[in-house]
Amino acid sequence: MAEPFDQGDFKAAASLPEITLEMYYQLAEDVSKQIEVVDGSMIRCASPSYSHQTIQHNLVSLVRDAAKDSDRRDRSCHRVAGDYDVLISDGPTFHFRRPDVVLFRCIDYDRGKWERKPYASDCVLVIEVVSRESVTQDLRDKRAEYAAAGIPNYWIVRMANNDGPAISVDRFLLTTDGSYTSAGLTVRGRDFYAVDVFDPFRLKITWDQLDDGL
Repeated sequence: MAEPFDQGDFKAAASLPEITLEMYYQLAEDVSKQIEVVDGSMIRCASPSYSHQTIQHNLVSLVRDAAKDSDRRDRSCHRVAGDYDVLISDGPTFHFRRPDVVLFRCIDYDRGKWERKPYASDCVLVIEVVSRESVTQDLRDKRAEYAAAGIPNYWIVRMANNDGPAISVDRFLLTTDGSYTSAGLTVRGRDFYAVDVFDPFRLKITWDQLDDGL
């Protein structure tokens, strides 16, 4: 059982001039679960709304099912997780993000302090569901970071008034010059499927599936 959250622990972490990988693992669990680290600086992540969590959990389940079908057919191995640490860089400054959804190639052995969590180079797809507090990060900052890290596919899900239901899915594909180009935009009321793609594997998701539980 985790210890109760100590605001003093968070303030102490926030006051550090730079957070390294080693320092991150020394933080109290309740602190480490609420932050991301960008170029050594701590960023506090706001608690998601019910709508955000519902859409995120639906995406994890639907993408995981499609990944399992693809893996059985192609004899490959992938994992799908939500709110899971992805290492962007461990030097010269520590940098990690925790995407709402991440699809990554299976990791069968511990790789130092990052253990079996994915590096950006292991990731095939990341998805962010935009909330009120994350508009700039998801639309601008993370898009640039994920592209620079070489993640092939980035999807952005927008919600009505940034709090559900889902109203659009914007898909981006990494180009040879290391930037993202649009791979398609689906809009509720115009397109029957929220997602209808063949890459990184066959996947169809209706708007009702995306919003199931709202």
